[in-house]
Amino acid sequence: MTGLHPVEELYQGEVFGEAVFDRMLRDLDDDRQRHVVGSLLQLETETKALLRPAMAARGLPLAEDGAQRTAGVATGASLSSLTWLAKMQGLRDGIAGHYLPRYQQLVAEAAPEDREVTELMVRHETALLEVVTREAAGETEGSLAPLADLLRHPLPG
Repeated sequence: MTGLHPVEELYQGEVFGEAVFDRMLRDLDDDRQRHVVGSLLQLETETKALLRPAMAARGLPLAEDGAQRTAGVATGASLSSLTWLAKMQGLRDGIAGHYLPRYQQLVAEAAPEDREVTELMVRHETALLEVVTREAAGETEGSLAPLADLLRHPLPG
């Protein structure tokens, strides 16, 4: 998605993530796993909404890129036949190998007016990475704790 304004790239990344987690929910039959993925979906949705004013302030389009949503659905579907641990390992590898480094790069290159929002997104990706890393290691107790400071409307339970 390079070539986009950094804030637009971040926004479209949330569209992708939202689609991944939404699709993943269809394949889970365990309440705890649904709660974890639902919480990750909630974080993506809340963060996308949080980015929208920054998009509007910069005159960027608020429309979602349908290709990002389609790619997210495909990614979520590609995880469907995997075990829970393998799903979490795949998410961990994607976040650690692509999204977190890219967002760190955006912070390093950010214009002063984009610094706050890019730094927020590094915290966001770091929290996601911590959750899926804990889950991939089988550390389910308190695995959602990294989201506590980021979610305004956490799921009950």
